[in-house]
Amino acid sequence: MTQENVQHPSRADRQVCWKARDAYYACLNKADVVDPSKPEAANICKDLREQYEKGCMKSWVEYFNKRRVLEVEQKEILERMRAQHKAAEERAAAEAAAKSAKQQS
Repeated sequence: MTQENVQHPSRADRQVCWKARDAYYACLNKADVVDPSKPEAANICKDLREQYEKGCMKSWVEYFNKRRVLEVEQKEILERMRAQHKAAEERAAAEAAAKSAKQQS
């Protein structure tokens, strides 16, 4: 197996990448776009997208974009689970209150 001459990004390179990514994602957030790979995202925040893609390695762009979508999906799932848990707690509290009121009558 041969080892290629791969130049790893410096700390400064990584910071440029992350700053460009964060600016691009902030713009997408304002436009309510989650997945940068979708066709509707192609014409949104074009300048920021170009800076992001120029400032980051292609594999990083792909990784960050997939991670963004997964994080949003996970957040939505967590919010639904919390809402279901809260509703179950409220239902249990109402049932307990009704049972207590019935026993007192």
